[in-house]
Amino acid sequence: MPTTVITGRDVTFTIGGNNFDAQTTSAILSDTRTRETYQTLDGKAYKVTDDQWNFAVEMLADWGVAGSLCEQIWNSSESAPDTGITTVMTAASGATFTFQILPDFPSAGGAGNEAQTVSFNFTVIGTPAENFS
Repeated sequence: MPTTVITGRDVTFTIGGNNFDAQTTSAILSDTRTRETYQTLDGKAYKVTDDQWNFAVEMLADWGVAGSLCEQIWNSSESAPDTGITTVMTAASGATFTFQILPDFPSAGGAGNEAQTVSFNFTVIGTPAENFS
């Protein structure tokens, strides 16, 4: 099988029906798995006890733009901090991941000589659903 190289530059994601791919510089969906190991008389046994998914996003800040991600996440953090926001991330490889994130307040500001950026580190509710095509 030949090697396939997939870059992270062709990632789009949608939150609340709005597409935020143009200003996104990085989007990473990852899992931290908790696996217990038990020593039995027959050898080691393993049991997964928890998975905690995370969605880390870095982007150029879009404060002041009507319907912006920053404002949408800020408003959700104020009004419904424990309510999931449906998110879809499509990778260039044709893999689509659908999941819900919990909102957190975005940062604002930045260095005077650079474009404003914002980083999000969202907690994902449950396990993302995937569609590989």
